[in-house]
Amino acid sequence: MLYQTRQNVATRLRDAGIEGAENEAEWLLCSLKGIARSQLWLNLWRTSLSEEEIFCLEKMVERRIKREPLQYIIGYESFWGRDFSVGQGCLVPRPETELLVEEALRYFSGGTFLDWGTGSGCIASTLLLERPLANGIAVDASPKALKWAWKNLKKYGLLQRCLLWHSRDIEDVPVPEKSLGLVISNPPYIPTSAIKGLMDEVALYEPQIALDGGHDGLFFYKKLMEKSPLWLSSGGHLVMEMGDDDQARYLAAYETIALRFVRLVKDLQGFYRIGVWCRV
Repeated sequence: MLYQTRQNVATRLRDAGIEGAENEAEWLLCSLKGIARSQLWLNLWRTSLSEEEIFCLEKMVERRIKREPLQYIIGYESFWGRDFSVGQGCLVPRPETELLVEEALRYFSGGTFLDWGTGSGCIASTLLLERPLANGIAVDASPKALKWAWKNLKKYGLLQRCLLWHSRDIEDVPVPEKSLGLVISNPPYIPTSAIKGLMDEVALYEPQIALDGGHDGLFFYKKLMEKSPLWLSSGGHLVMEMGDDDQARYLAAYETIALRFVRLVKDLQGFYRIGVWCRV
């Protein structure tokens, strides 16, 4: 029965040091069966797995025990109430990044925006869905990430409203001067030396190109703050997610031409997470 299978999987995950083993066991079973968690509970006592399903489940459990992110295994993560496909080559969307979108929507009612470092495309897709009259430019240095972004934009019928652009250099992005109402970014912000100390799910599996922010973690912030005044129209905003309080305070005091610092926003843990600037 599924109930016993759930217990067995949870025990194996727990013994491997996986936190929330019971919940993860249920997510794996739901993914395997293609059902919602509410349906899983209705079938725990009256459904068994086929031999093929048992084989597939074993492979899924083995991947998780090796610390591959659960989201890569089940193939999606929820963001802003919607499911976004994810896998190797893109960062898993984090709850903190929903705060980035929430803050951006305070200032952006329509027009064209640029999402730098789009990854799975969850930020660009959400902005387009929440602002039906907007258009976007979604940029990433990784072709693998752009494939995931394309998949998610297609899923939500947004490809005609968003240009996907592969670029390893901010200078290469094809944006006419003063044409944007918003530049939004969750850039790489982990100092290079700190990446190896991250949890295995991140350090071993998520793309380093999306993590490495240079020796101090600030490389891409400075680039964006230098370039955004050329892209933004007067009154447009730059909104960025940051890694910690030290980065936030440094960037709030960072002097740049034509950008006025607006505010820092704390996350639910009380740490500064989002910074906002306005094009004067």
